[in-house]
Amino acid sequence: MIVRANAKINLTLDIIGKRDDGFHILDSVFQSVSLFDEIEIKKSDSISVGFSNGEVDADNSITAKAARAFFEYTKIKCGAEITVKNNIPTRSGMGGGSSDCAGVLVGLNGLFNTNIPVSKLCEMGAKLGADVPFCIVGGTARVGGAGEIIKPLPKVPTLNLVIIKHGEKLSTADMYDKLDGKPYLPFKTENMVKAIEKNSLPEILENISNAFCSVFDIEFEEKLLKENGAMSVGLSGSGPCVFGVFPDLKSSVATFEKLKSSGYDVFCAETVNHGIIIE
Repeated sequence: MIVRANAKINLTLDIIGKRDDGFHILDSVFQSVSLFDEIEIKKSDSISVGFSNGEVDADNSITAKAARAFFEYTKIKCGAEITVKNNIPTRSGMGGGSSDCAGVLVGLNGLFNTNIPVSKLCEMGAKLGADVPFCIVGGTARVGGAGEIIKPLPKVPTLNLVIIKHGEKLSTADMYDKLDGKPYLPFKTENMVKAIEKNSLPEILENISNAFCSVFDIEFEEKLLKENGAMSVGLSGSGPCVFGVFPDLKSSVATFEKLKSSGYDVFCAETVNHGIIIE
């Protein structure tokens, strides 16, 4: 079985508080994009997980934990050989590990015909990573709580994206610690939801925002992307990936090729209305 697990960006990311257990409360619009990891899953006598990116600690990855959780839940007395071809940049704010985890849960459910409902898969995924439930559902959604509350939204107009990974990512926990000393601004998720419901591209572009921009400087990437024609720029997750929205596919591809030839770690993508696809 081959599974395509799509990356995500955050069109908005607001922090609206902090729970007693220490988790921050999100109000965010998540969006699936066309960049994806390819996961091959085969039935086996035991669980094994491998990644094309040798930097990933396979045994301790949430992808391996997802496989173990699936077999523990279903009581199936065998395993799976799982091989991930990494295309989504790691430690990028684009949900690469979460999408792989989601892809394994959805893929194993299909491979073994266990018919676990999506709601239960999301519940399993939420215990492994905050972004996993969205990566299972995919498309466009308002995400709340610590990532477990998902409200699907209408499909956005196709956004042509150029994504730059520039600089090093701090751990998400460290980024939240830095954010705790600052106001949780700018609170644009509600406006973004209304813009999407109206299918208003100008208002969508106007409301792209991320609270982590107060502690993660995207000035360099924003200037670079806008100088090359980006209409709006945003940070995904807690960084370091920064995306620019371009008027059309031709301009996004031209900018991608220009920046790539200049040595930048850059990706070209567009918004899609799915998270996991079984081929």
